Amino acid sequence: MLKVKSEFLILAYQAAEFYRSVGQTSAKILSLDETIISQEYSIVKVHWGGVTFKKTGDKLIEFDVSYLVQKIESEPKLILFIAHQNEQKAMQELKLL
Repeated sequence: MLKVKSEFLILAYQAAEFYRSVGQTSAKILSLDETIISQEYSIVKVHWGGVTFKKTGDKLIEFDVSYLVQKIESEPKLILFIAHQNEQKAMQELKLL
């Protein structure tokens, strides 16, 4: 499990760097819905909004991502995430790529 966690953290850092590199300037959670799977796990669907990029100006972008969250210790841990849209296609349409 440690290797998976360290690989995930590397990928999460790389994702954040990528979004900064294409000019993301803001993002906020508009809503979230938690579905409990077990005592230790839940899926949290987040509706992101207020997402802006330098190239898109004032255009606000919204999208959904689901996260698998592990709650064993005092701090929840993100195990994986799934984008609900084709992210690459959406970014091409916005001329970010």
